[in-house]
Amino acid sequence: MKISTIQKKQIVGITGLAMVGFVLAHLSGNFLIFKGPEAFNAYAKFLHDLGGLLWVMRIGILGSFLLHIFFTIQLVIANKKARNARYYKYKNHRSSSSLATQLMPLTGTIIFIYIIFHLLDFTLAEKVGVIEGIDYGLFGLVVNVLGNPIHAAFYIIAMICVGLHMFHAFQSVFQTLGIMSERNQHQITMASQLLGIAITLGFSSIPVYILFNF
Repeated sequence: MKISTIQKKQIVGITGLAMVGFVLAHLSGNFLIFKGPEAFNAYAKFLHDLGGLLWVMRIGILGSFLLHIFFTIQLVIANKKARNARYYKYKNHRSSSSLATQLMPLTGTIIFIYIIFHLLDFTLAEKVGVIEGIDYGLFGLVVNVLGNPIHAAFYIIAMICVGLHMFHAFQSVFQTLGIMSERNQHQITMASQLLGIAITLGFSSIPVYILFNF
């Protein structure tokens, strides 16, 4: 069955919304690091104790992520071919798209690379983190990893990319699903901007806190 361009955009939008939900949930859990090792490790144990349900959630978000990438690449290729076909008409036209939109391929690539490192550093790593001779488990592991300035810088850059990606993608979802109109366009755009900024600052606050306190 051939999937139309509109259907591809809808799949990208819906999977994008799923990932927005995941990112917000992940951020709320990560904020427990400010409460100390006991609260943070208890949250990690709660997730671990979900067992099979946790793996269903992981597979679901992984599937959404792969579908999002797959159909986004297809749409980018199709758009590029369409632009090349109309090149003579728009040869001297300056792009009016936002910076966030223009940087989508770059920010998406950086996010993809970061996810690989994130899985290796935390999800797949042994949950051991020794601080001053005491093993604080996952809490200590996070502190040790993000306490490294290079890791912290890469983390913050990746979170800036997530914020920029969210800024464009969130409002794009509403447009694709036909929810955005002239009446609510400004409100949705503002909400998208605030979401992007909040996600960037929220995640970035964690390595900054660690660097200055450990």
